[in-house]
Amino acid sequence: MAKKQVPLEGCLRLIQPGPIVLLTAQYRGQPDVMAATWVTPASHRPPMLVASISPLHHTHYLISKSQEFVVNVPGRPLAEQVMICGTFSGRDVDKFARARLTMVDGHRVSVPWVEECLAHLECGLAEAYEAGDHTLFLGEIVGAWAEEEAFDEFWKLESEELSPLQHLGARHFAVLGGRFTVPEQTEE
Repeated sequence: MAKKQVPLEGCLRLIQPGPIVLLTAQYRGQPDVMAATWVTPASHRPPMLVASISPLHHTHYLISKSQEFVVNVPGRPLAEQVMICGTFSGRDVDKFARARLTMVDGHRVSVPWVEECLAHLECGLAEAYEAGDHTLFLGEIVGAWAEEEAFDEFWKLESEELSPLQHLGARHFAVLGGRFTVPEQTEE
């Protein structure tokens, strides 16, 4: 198999598909929702994740001020709403209204959830690090919820509507096709 060189400006797509999330933040009663793909686990104990966000985004400002955020996991039915949240700035547009998304109160943070999403990870900001043209927000997960029909200990992936939306880059998305288990390896 021959390999081709990939331009650096598109090279991060080599580690996608990855989940795309709707990240919510709120400060002084002003909520915002943004589409984000650069979110990754960081620790099991305590449970932590990292969200990489450009300081140019309004959500960056809100997280910096409020010190909390929610990672909402959308399914396939929300693909168009995800694009809206990734296209417009919360400084100029009420993205919840424009995307017809429902805000519901968070349980352990003062940041709203996106009700239509499959899962929600509420985070308190533990630390923020500058990394090139982005800030790495290290969030400690203080609460997590998921649709029973979509998640047991893992994503069930039994239907497209109940599978987390994956981002391939730009306007391209996918859903995972199914779940399988690799047999446990034993020593010979």
